[in-house]
Amino acid sequence: MDLLNRVTNNYSSFKRSSKKIADYLLKKPEIFLNLDAQHLGFKTKTSSASIIRFCQQIGFKGLKDFKIELAKEMPKTDISELDTLVSPDDTTEEIIEKFYLDIKKNVDSTYALLDASTLAKVVAYLQKADTIYIAGVGASGLAAQDLFFKFIRSGKKVAYNIDPHIALERIYYSTPQDTAVIFSYSGLTEEIIYIAKQAKKNKTPIIAVTRGQSSTLLNISDIIISLPDREKLLRIGAIDSLLSEMYVSSLIYLATINKLPNLEEKMKNTELLTKQLKENN
Repeated sequence: MDLLNRVTNNYSSFKRSSKKIADYLLKKPEIFLNLDAQHLGFKTKTSSASIIRFCQQIGFKGLKDFKIELAKEMPKTDISELDTLVSPDDTTEEIIEKFYLDIKKNVDSTYALLDASTLAKVVAYLQKADTIYIAGVGASGLAAQDLFFKFIRSGKKVAYNIDPHIALERIYYSTPQDTAVIFSYSGLTEEIIYIAKQAKKNKTPIIAVTRGQSSTLLNISDIIISLPDREKLLRIGAIDSLLSEMYVSSLIYLATINKLPNLEEKMKNTELLTKQLKENN
C-alpha cells in the first residue's frame, strides 16, 4: 500500500490534529515534502510535536523517514537535467501559454507557504529595527535591491550593497537592535553564508527568504519565509525563484509600512522630489 493511501485509510482513526496534518498532506504533498517540522506545524495549525506524532502513527520513526518514503512516491526528475521551462519546438504562442501557467502555479505555491504569524514576526522586527541590512547576490540580489529601494521611500534606515565584499564589511557593524533580511533561493551561496554568519555573531536577528530545504542559511536564521522548491538549481535562468522572491519582497514591504506614521506624507514628498527629474514637469 502506498503512503498516501495508507494515510487515507487511517484517516477515520486520527485525532483532530492528525486530521489537520493529513488534510494538508493529501492536498499539498509536494509542499509537505519541502518543509521542516516547525514550518509544517505552522502550515497545519498544529505543532512540530504533532507532526512527529503523526509520522509515528503511520509507522515511521520520525519526519525524516516519512519524507524519504513520500519522496519515493513523488514524480521523479533528473536533478542533473537542465531546467529550461520551455522546449525548442515550442511555438511563440505555446511559450506565452506555458509561462503564464507557470506564473500562476508559482504564485499559488508561494502563497500556500506563507504564514501570517511568521510575517507578523518579520514586521515586528523590521518596524523596530534601527537599521535593516538587506543582502542577496545574483538573481536573489534583484529581490534584495527591490526591497532596499522600496524601504528608502518609507524613511526606514536601510543598507544594501550589490558587491558582496562591501556588504560583508558593512554587516560587521550590525547590532542586536538591527535586523538582517537575506535572500537566497538555494541557501547555499558562500558570500551570503559569510554575511549571515557575521550577523549571527553580532546577535543581529536574521530573516531568511529561502526554499524550505535544509541549508546553512536556513539553519542559522531566526525567521524563515519559505520559497517553493519548484526550480532546479541547474537552470537556464532564475525564473520561478526570482518571481517568488519578488513576491515575498513586496509582501514584506507592504506589511511593514502599512502602519508607519506619516506614510502618505513621506510618499508625497519623495514623489515631489523625484518629479523634478522627469520631463515636462
